[in-house]
Amino acid sequence: MPDFRELMAVFSVPRPNGSAAEHETRRRIRLWLESRRIPYEIQNFRLYPYYFEALGAWLLLVAVLLAVTVWQRAGWWTLLVAAAGAGAALLDNAFHLPLVTWPGAQRGENILLRFGPPDAGRELVICAHYDSKTELLDHYQRLFFLKQLQRALALVAVLAVPCPLEGRLHAQGHPLGAPLYALRSTAALLILVLVAVFSLNLMIGRLLKAQSCGCVDNGAACAILLGLAERLSSSGLAMRSLKVTLALFGGEEVDRQGSRFFVRSRRGHLPSTALNLEALGQDGAYLYWEQDGSVYRLLPTSNELNQALNQAVRRVTGQEPRPAGPVTSDGASFLQAGVPTAVLGSESRRLGNAGLHSPADNPARVRLDRLAEGVEILAAFIEVLDRQGHC
Repeated sequence: MPDFRELMAVFSVPRPNGSAAEHETRRRIRLWLESRRIPYEIQNFRLYPYYFEALGAWLLLVAVLLAVTVWQRAGWWTLLVAAAGAGAALLDNAFHLPLVTWPGAQRGENILLRFGPPDAGRELVICAHYDSKTELLDHYQRLFFLKQLQRALALVAVLAVPCPLEGRLHAQGHPLGAPLYALRSTAALLILVLVAVFSLNLMIGRLLKAQSCGCVDNGAACAILLGLAERLSSSGLAMRSLKVTLALFGGEEVDRQGSRFFVRSRRGHLPSTALNLEALGQDGAYLYWEQDGSVYRLLPTSNELNQALNQAVRRVTGQEPRPAGPVTSDGASFLQAGVPTAVLGSESRRLGNAGLHSPADNPARVRLDRLAEGVEILAAFIEVLDRQGHC
């Protein structure tokens, strides 16, 4: 087994996308692999590191313009701002067209390691992401705003669609003009407040003095993945009918950019199955998430792979992992391409999985003995798939 204390030193510093610390983390991963003569490949992709900062700034600008046009009775301008603003944000966030989030684009890296018989008919990808993120709100607090998305779009429609009618009623001195204006003005203020809070959460995280070290999300999983790489490279695990690709993805914290590029690059020869690692190394129960996806669509993870995970965790720990969900992770990139996928994680006995993307994600939250245990679980998982053919 590797020195996990040494490995966690690599993954215990804040490393937001596009930062010098993220670049240094990639360099140190490569040096660690080279020092052990473990072959690897670098897959480059176009990374938009300020994705959420740009999206937050755009949403805030649109909300301000929307409120101003409503309060000024600007008529058709309100409809134009709503359509252009919401349309550009949705095309960027839901369909991954960088209309808003293009500023600061640079080269991103996925680090890929391949093991097993190259002519094997089945391939398992095991992945984790090495970048980190800090926000004002943690996963659970941010979820409140994400759940309001449909309501917010409905409010935008309430603001925009009646704008010509309200202007005409006002010009005619119609008695319905004043109440309609009051309703739209109140809705504009509500949207402005909600969007302002959510946008600030997206925009100022990397400026905060206290940062998330990204130890749980997702440094511990990366350390486990490298521990598995060392074991596989030393022929510590023989595979007869299964080849394994280990992937350390960049850009997960900015809408899964690295894993989405990897999956696109494999069109026509997609892997048979995938296992994504999230939030490992904590002192509580192991988890497998039953759904993965986005605010727009959640997809079920593979029942067969979840059963294989159950066997592997039970074999190593004597206990079964607990079902949980949903989650938003790199697993969604594979699920959206039709690849059967599972997502393995853990929880803190005290915090659950609260406090991620905040200073509460720090080295004290990771138990080093759970990292070695994680390598054994992954080895058992590979053996189960190789023997029983779940791929």
